[in-house]
Amino acid sequence: MKDQVCIITGASQGTGKAIARALFESGARVVLVSRSEARLAAVRDEMGIPETVWACAADVTRPGQVDGLVQKILQQHGRIDLLVNNVGGGLKKELVETSNEDWQHLLEVNLTSTFNCCRAVLPVMRQQRAGTIINISSKAGRVGEGEFAAYCAAKHGVVGLTRALADSEGQYGIRVNAICPGPIATEKMIALYLEADRAAWSTPEDVANTVLYLSSPAGHAMQGKTVDLY
Repeated sequence: MKDQVCIITGASQGTGKAIARALFESGARVVLVSRSEARLAAVRDEMGIPETVWACAADVTRPGQVDGLVQKILQQHGRIDLLVNNVGGGLKKELVETSNEDWQHLLEVNLTSTFNCCRAVLPVMRQQRAGTIINISSKAGRVGEGEFAAYCAAKHGVVGLTRALADSEGQYGIRVNAICPGPIATEKMIALYLEADRAAWSTPEDVANTVLYLSSPAGHAMQGKTVDLY
């Protein structure tokens, strides 16, 4: 990943932070994206080499902010090699309990954010005739979980979008794949499920290592795949 320009959304904590660190340690030029400028600055400072780590606050559910972000990256680096769509969030509610606001929020955070970022980088990658997009979906994007109905719908949408883009963008040298983790042992998840048996949970580093594989030459044959981590 030496000098590859990599965008990671939701990079201020948890899985996104682990992905960013793994890419940074592999030699990439990392663009950290999150709504929280302070958290991003803290992650950037932890990595310690500001020349290759750039923090950019943006709300990726807002297409105008995403387009502006991509333009800034191009001005700074001149290219985009990897996009990791990691922003997401769940909600434990059966469908009959899900409000219109809940539904809209889950679609925006999980699916619209992925759509916005993919649409913004694809013209760049098409022009380069190269690029990789990795969408972080979920086990909920592969199976039905009745207590997470709206979240399942949004994450299934991420998998469907991944497959569609793999079909349309392969001719331009662009690879598009998804990772579908089950529960991930982030600080937030551990705090939410203190009594859970975490023996089968993935770690943020498990997801980060899968990103490294999919974005490296070793994963060159992977296209339109969903890698299950559960």
